Amino acid sequence: MKQPIIVRYKEEDPLKADRWELVYSITFQTRAGKVTVPRGYTTDFASVPMLFWGVFPPIGRYNRATILHDWWYDNRLFTNEFGAKEARRLADLELYEQLKAVEPTKKIRNYCMYLACRWFGKSWWDN
Repeated sequence: MKQPIIVRYKEEDPLKADRWELVYSITFQTRAGKVTVPRGYTTDFASVPMLFWGVFPPIGRYNRATILHDWWYDNRLFTNEFGAKEARRLADLELYEQLKAVEPTKKIRNYCMYLACRWFGKSWWDN
């Protein structure tokens, strides 16, 4: 059984209104290695521009995947082991695999979310 995701809305966050704080840590087994997202981590789940929320809502059954992806990007996980380019590719690929696992029938949506990360995530990763 997967660990439940329990979050608390962060009303006081001055950076962004749609921020959530993880109440309990969550551990993932990824192809790159074990990853634990710690209690207290702040996420916006899927970082989707509001214009696209009707098609790609920021919150959904894929919350687990987006928390992992956000943590991976924020901390540049596995950069020392694989190099920055490969670590980022693995983060996006892991997101895609997690999306397919929770909603296998939404192939186009899953692939579009993956592509959006590949196309637009580089600037976030590099900064």
